Amino acid sequence: MRPPSPLLILLYVTLSRAMKTVSKRGSVDLCTDWSVDYLKYRVLQGEPVRLKCALFYGYIRANYSQAQSVGLSLMWYRSTGLGHGDFEEPISFNGVRMSKEEDAIWFRPADLQDVGLYSCVLRNSTYCMKVSMSLHVAENDTDLCYNSDMRHMEKAELSKSKDITCPDIEDYIEPGKDPHIIWFKECRPKQWRASILQRRDSLSIREVKEDDIGNYTCEVTFGAFVVHRTTELTVTGKMEGGMKRCTSLGYHFFFLQRFSAF
Repeated sequence: MRPPSPLLILLYVTLSRAMKTVSKRGSVDLCTDWSVDYLKYRVLQGEPVRLKCALFYGYIRANYSQAQSVGLSLMWYRSTGLGHGDFEEPISFNGVRMSKEEDAIWFRPADLQDVGLYSCVLRNSTYCMKVSMSLHVAENDTDLCYNSDMRHMEKAELSKSKDITCPDIEDYIEPGKDPHIIWFKECRPKQWRASILQRRDSLSIREVKEDDIGNYTCEVTFGAFVVHRTTELTVTGKMEGGMKRCTSLGYHFFFLQRFSAF
């Protein structure tokens, strides 16, 4: 039998020490509970989302394969309430709409009934660590292609350049391939002027104008599904004579800067 590699020994010792340290707090099931992770998953109804176990992305120095190699199992639980500590039950994966894939849960697609807290538990017969992630699923606003509460916010300055990215789409891009993205403004297709260029995952505005204010939605094709991300762009600009104009969603505010000599 081959002796375990130094990496596996170091990983096992690291995990054991971390779990032993916190299990002394008096937890009934000896499971270290890191509560709810700061990253909140938000998705539109009918769109896919990958909910990743946060333990491997900031709590332990190991990935899923390394944890498996030292005998640790990953289990998932769900609480239909949004309060930490609510009743949790194990998840039965049907492999169709919701499936467990390595260190994550895939929803293809997400539904309103999926809202809640999802806990991933990494354990063996002796040690246990747990963290929860929140998932919020929402419908589009009436007659719109986005939900206002899920928009990203960006600011630009008149006559300057600005890039509007299609954010958080890494899970929907196949390795070695460029994403298939269509851009909309106010949920409608648009013929972009020559100074607006569409790059791999962004719109590049060379010279921002007042007409550029509004909501930009990128649509990413992901298999049989599409994923939408919407960014609200506001614009500010300085004018001559000490006058500063701030433009936001079609509203214009003027501030006169006065200087007094004493």
